[in-house]
Amino acid sequence: MSRTPLIVFVLAFCLALTAWARAADGLPALQVAQLSDTPQPPSPAAVTRGALAGDFLPLAVPVMTPSGTHDVWYRLQLDGNWPDSAPPVLSFPGTLHAHLWVYAPPSYQPQSLWLQQTTDPARFSRRALATVLPHGLHAGQPVYVRVERSDYPYRTVPAVTDLASYQATDLEHVRIVTLLAGIQLAMVLAGICLWVILRDRLIRYYLAYVSTQLVYAMLASGELYDSPLGPAFALLGSHGSWLFATLSAAFSITFVIEFCSLRQTAPRSSAVFGGLRWPLFAAAALSLPPLGTYTALFATVVNLVILLASIMAIATVLLALRRGNRQARFFLVAWMPQVGFTIFRIVQLLAGWPLPPWLEYGFPLTMAFASLVVMLGLADQTMHARNERDIADHLAHHDALTGALNRRALLARLDRAVADAKHAEQPLALLFLDLDHFKAINDEHGHAVGDRCLQLVVETISHELRADDWLGRYGGEEFVIVLPHAARRNAEQIGERVRARIEKLRIPGNGRSFGITVSIGVAGLLDQRDTGSALLERADGALYQAKSAGRNRVATHASLTLHRDAELT
Repeated sequence: MSRTPLIVFVLAFCLALTAWARAADGLPALQVAQLSDTPQPPSPAAVTRGALAGDFLPLAVPVMTPSGTHDVWYRLQLDGNWPDSAPPVLSFPGTLHAHLWVYAPPSYQPQSLWLQQTTDPARFSRRALATVLPHGLHAGQPVYVRVERSDYPYRTVPAVTDLASYQATDLEHVRIVTLLAGIQLAMVLAGICLWVILRDRLIRYYLAYVSTQLVYAMLASGELYDSPLGPAFALLGSHGSWLFATLSAAFSITFVIEFCSLRQTAPRSSAVFGGLRWPLFAAAALSLPPLGTYTALFATVVNLVILLASIMAIATVLLALRRGNRQARFFLVAWMPQVGFTIFRIVQLLAGWPLPPWLEYGFPLTMAFASLVVMLGLADQTMHARNERDIADHLAHHDALTGALNRRALLARLDRAVADAKHAEQPLALLFLDLDHFKAINDEHGHAVGDRCLQLVVETISHELRADDWLGRYGGEEFVIVLPHAARRNAEQIGERVRARIEKLRIPGNGRSFGITVSIGVAGLLDQRDTGSALLERADGALYQAKSAGRNRVATHASLTLHRDAELT
């Protein structure tokens, strides 16, 4: 069944609304006539002097369309005299692929209008091709428009309004598109900063899809042609927007697969979904050379592939969400509006309907919203990965039972502390702790109670340490406390406080509680030739002295009492 009647109805409805609005404003409306086909292409001079006036046929629905073989001439006339308050503005919306020539009275000099024009400063935004008509345009006075041949079958409905109203609407449009483009540009810059720091492959995919999408949006609105890079993009012609639209769609497929880990949670659907990238990459390569009569077919096929990819994206991610995929939630929140508007947009293009304002702004709005939410998803994913890394790092350097540093981390950190102390010429002390009769606790109360005993001892010790002090588990029931900037007297005081606090500790076990004591050996850094292993050895020797003297006491290695820093506090 032909879609022409439906298109005509939609156009007639839109025009009726426009005519009603103009009537309410007291402005005359346009009447459009098309020049019938002639054996030879007419010259602009013959048309503008009225030699072919009898060959123009009025259009019931004033829709201007190009021909794929020759230029098409149209005559526009007001149905009433234009008020003298402000000059009229003639505009042609939806003309991304159009090149028009306007011949206005009194001189009927040709004026070129096309989206990619960069030579003359733009008076209006590029939302539509627009030009200001002369003051005093009266009813029936013709304005001629020559529509250059085009392989792309677009449609445009000419409109006329007063300059002040057009400028106000145009300014509002500029504000909206600038805001939306600014949001996307901010997300691109944020993504670049993240990638420079993290060098993450997923962020690279995000940048590829968001940046190409931003370029497409600014090419489609024409704003990019007013930038310093405008002449370079103008070389791509009207197909530049196709290039970046297909690249953005292809990159977005890659990003979604990686972002939602679809290969792991939905491998079969992911393979089908990912396969849609390659037709889009091929379409991007084919979009630049002239396609002639295949242009319309090419555009239709590309739009259908993007439509299919949008539907597949939702289906695949919903499947991944059902299987517990964490990132699928971010995708659905971010992309559901965009996919919905993408479907509307493609249907509108395929059907040839006029672009309604809610879709004109809704589509870029959802793109900006998606880039913002996806950036939040990337941040969440980065935070999740960092938390997992921190947990793994903590487990690699800390004792799983007590939370103190494990032996490997203890020895490595001790060596660094010794080097720092010698470099700063500051004292460094070490406490070597061993729980008294711990084997008997395990034998009498069981290993579960013994483990709980070790945990409570570590918690107790932590309450007596200074901000720069740190604790490590050397092995079994042996612990080491490193005391930066502590001389003999400081170390002995801290050791005594730790000993006294552990002595007061009560350990619950088998329905009753029991106490525990600790023996502590103290040693300190002697000179620039001293090492961490030597420091440990002397502290272990002092610990042996404490054990031999009856346990539950603090003993200091003799070398520290004889050292020149012994009396420093």
